[in-house]
Amino acid sequence: MTFEAWGIRLSWVFVAVLACVLLFLLLLVVFYLLTRCKSWFYFDAQDFLNHQGEGDTLRTSDGRELPLSARQGTFEPYLKKYIGVVKLLITVAAASIAFGSSRAPANTAFIPKVVLAFAVLFGLVFSALLLFFYEQYAQNVQSYRPLRYSLIQALGFSCLACFVAGYVIWALQPK
Repeated sequence: MTFEAWGIRLSWVFVAVLACVLLFLLLLVVFYLLTRCKSWFYFDAQDFLNHQGEGDTLRTSDGRELPLSARQGTFEPYLKKYIGVVKLLITVAAASIAFGSSRAPANTAFIPKVVLAFAVLFGLVFSALLLFFYEQYAQNVQSYRPLRYSLIQALGFSCLACFVAGYVIWALQPK
């Protein structure tokens, strides 16, 4: 492989890394701009109802009507689902990075593997921070602020977007 070929390959790696990082930063800014006027967010619907509700009704002070499940609704079932989905994404992406394109030349799947590696990275950070923020929330209901909410949203959607993009790029690679 000539230096020129390595230069092109390295430049595409740089573009892939830059695209993944910019996607995450763009999503973080968008989610933060959409939520910056809120004081804090609630993981559990019952906490939301308790702090924002009007008496014994399922109405909130800003006019929203909550479902009946809000009286006992907790975040735990959703937490298990979110972590389960991320575990699946990480497992499939890591297996593709490790075992994918074993018969093809090594350089044909390099860029998709970099993008899939970012999906794994975003997924791991998403899971770790989601658990960390929920543990802090259990100690202080007002700890889940807009920046934390935006960070979780951006990490989750970046993980999903990089996962899909990695396989799309892989499928479009010339054989």
